[in-house]
Amino acid sequence: ARAEAAFARQQVARYQPLAASGAEPGERFAQLQTQARQADERANAAQAGLTAAERRVGTLGAQVRQAQSQAEAARAQLSAARVNTESTLLKAAIDGRVGDLAVRVGQFVQPGTRLMTLVPVERLFIEANFKETQLGLMRVGQPVSIDVDALPGVELKGRVASFAPGTGAQFSVLPPQNATGNFTKIVQRVPVRIAIDAPPEVRPLLVPGMSVGITVDTRSAKGDLERIRQAVSRKR
Repeated sequence: ARAEAAFARQQVARYQPLAASGAEPGERFAQLQTQARQADERANAAQAGLTAAERRVGTLGAQVRQAQSQAEAARAQLSAARVNTESTLLKAAIDGRVGDLAVRVGQFVQPGTRLMTLVPVERLFIEANFKETQLGLMRVGQPVSIDVDALPGVELKGRVASFAPGTGAQFSVLPPQNATGNFTKIVQRVPVRIAIDAPPEVRPLLVPGMSVGITVDTRSAKGDLERIRQAVSRKR
């Protein structure tokens, strides 16, 4: 439209001196002037349309940016909702059987609330309290024979897994205090953890609190005490 208007104005400028001198008829010059005005009007209308379109594009761009911002906010809300939903699902760290259930369906609980006792079914162990006088030859990894009162005639196998870092009395609610000088020597007991190598058909029959008898094979450490005595003697 602008090119058409420019061409029309050029035609008017060219014919104007010709019409003034009488070389061209005045009607032709008037027609060219009319065409030039119409071309200018069309060019102005096209420019106005372009300006309006550019404004609409700017408005649409703002709307797009607003929609993108709203989409980001919605995604953030969705992520937060997923996190909150996942936080309502408690997953046990181990496989086991539920015992001593302390919660009911529909009950509201707070963080730290005790819900139940979970008894492991794979990593079964026994906590045996041995006298301190029995620990001299006992080592981690030694084989253990286990007699369960509930399974007469059945001998299970296990191994020494770990020793407690202190006696049972030392970690009690009221540990003994011998600072007053009133001391009576009592043989202390040390908790020893025994890992049970029980077959799958036996595992469901073993529950916490059962009475068992433990026999540890300490033959592999028979020479340890003598080596300890010799090491101590050399340092004197």
